[in-house]
Amino acid sequence: MENNKNMKNKNNQQGKNGNKGKKKNSKSSFIFPSVVVLLYVVLYFVNPDKTLIAFKYSFGVFKTVLPVLSMVLLFLFLFNMINEKKLKNVVEKSPQFVQYLVMTVFGTFSHGPMYAWYPLMKGFHDKGISYGSIATFLYARGIKLAMMPALISFFGIKYTIVLTTYLLIFSNIQGIVVDILMKDKAQA
Repeated sequence: MENNKNMKNKNNQQGKNGNKGKKKNSKSSFIFPSVVVLLYVVLYFVNPDKTLIAFKYSFGVFKTVLPVLSMVLLFLFLFNMINEKKLKNVVEKSPQFVQYLVMTVFGTFSHGPMYAWYPLMKGFHDKGISYGSIATFLYARGIKLAMMPALISFFGIKYTIVLTTYLLIFSNIQGIVVDILMKDKAQA
């Protein structure tokens, strides 16, 4: 009996203090960018022309990804401002299909690399959104509104409507399947 109490106290302390030792040092977060800059400097002396081409290409990629990362960071910031208790009450009271539909719309309007959205989806899950709703979001990202004109010009309006409808329907079906599979694992 005494051992059980000690184990519970130890687990509670680890839960409360477990992340203290895992905090990142602010200096260590600059190691990778510093190594990259140093590599560019060294390579510039070896082959300046190719290094400038590589730097321009890397800068172009950075400019392309920066708006998406900025939007994700903005969403993360705004999402952290939400009162968790109120959100949890709204999520618990709203039907699951409403969550699927909302996440389908969010997924359709999201742009950029998928991995940039993972932290936001983790935050959604931590605040009560189901894995199925997150799967719905990720699947619905296959609908690219900005690419619709190109899709229509290459494949026609009929194909575009069929494909988009298919993606909308199956993003929700995927969410339902993921929720069913995850519920079974949670109960096991």
